[in-house]
Amino acid sequence: MHSRRPETLKIDISKTRGVEEDSLLRWFVESDDAIRARRIDDGKMQVAFAQSNLAGRAKTWALGLKLHDPYAFGSLEVFKSRLRQTFEPP
Repeated sequence: MHSRRPETLKIDISKTRGVEEDSLLRWFVESDDAIRARRIDDGKMQVAFAQSNLAGRAKTWALGLKLHDPYAFGSLEVFKSRLRQTFEPP
């Protein structure tokens, strides 16, 4: 008897650009749903998936931080927190 690998569901999410019109909260919900559906359990892979859905200023910001410190985002929660601090209005 072969054990079946749990099926994953590929959910596409919108890209966030780090501009006021983009709701980070909505993007976090979309991202979390897609990570669960794709069964991405590894923290580094979760961050990589989230980063792959950045665009514009947000993508430039994240890549700039990683160029200076490859471990800038130790977990998805750290990544989200730093995004909030940088791109959410006060």
